[in-house]
Amino acid sequence: MDIEHYPDGTIPAHLLDWVWEASPVLSTLSKYRTSCAAVLRDGGGTELLLTERPWDGDYLVGTLLPSPDHVHIVGTGAPRTIIATTAHGAAADVRSRLLPEFEQLVLLARLHEVQEDLHWVRDAEPGSVDAVDLEAALERFLSHAPYLIEATRRANGKTLPAPDTAVLVRFESLLAPVQADNRTRGAGEPGDIDAAIALWLESGEDLVDVVRASADLAEKPSHPAITTATPPKPPTAVAATGRTR
Repeated sequence: MDIEHYPDGTIPAHLLDWVWEASPVLSTLSKYRTSCAAVLRDGGGTELLLTERPWDGDYLVGTLLPSPDHVHIVGTGAPRTIIATTAHGAAADVRSRLLPEFEQLVLLARLHEVQEDLHWVRDAEPGSVDAVDLEAALERFLSHAPYLIEATRRANGKTLPAPDTAVLVRFESLLAPVQADNRTRGAGEPGDIDAAIALWLESGEDLVDVVRASADLAEKPSHPAITTATPPKPPTAVAATGRTR
């Protein structure tokens, strides 16, 4: 895990804008100096802000909004900030609660985006879908689908019903060539892209149904997420690396 330190104990104010939970304890930290402040990154998009509460030395651990990504957080709640008196207690709470909450809420946000894009394309008047907007929606799907499939497999192991497994296998096999082309040349072969678009539009709801039915999405934290402005739907296509801090 990569660790970014702030040795002078001053957390940049702009970084606090990326804290997922709108916690007063974290949002006011820019006014104080702390003896410990660091961002912990796993290289896969999970980023945690670790610091000490200035007035009592308790450990604070909160999640940053997912990056690199282009997920729009839409009222799904937020992973609850951890407050612990010891480093051991903080680490235990991160493993048992914070990371599972983070993964669940990112999964829900990505699932929501895929479904929202599908509804937008299907409900649009014939010929009214702009090519750039369609490319942006497809880019989101190609980014999110592997994560949704992996999360579903990880959560269920070999217990998925055969029809659900068949849906995942179909998407994996047809999306793999496009993803490989994107990694090597920056664009997929026309035939592969056409197949991906057809699969997305014809069977995207099947994938959404499998993920939603198999994932434990019923229990969500009740704490409010940071309110962010939602850009016009859908936004312009972005690079796979997404936004940066």
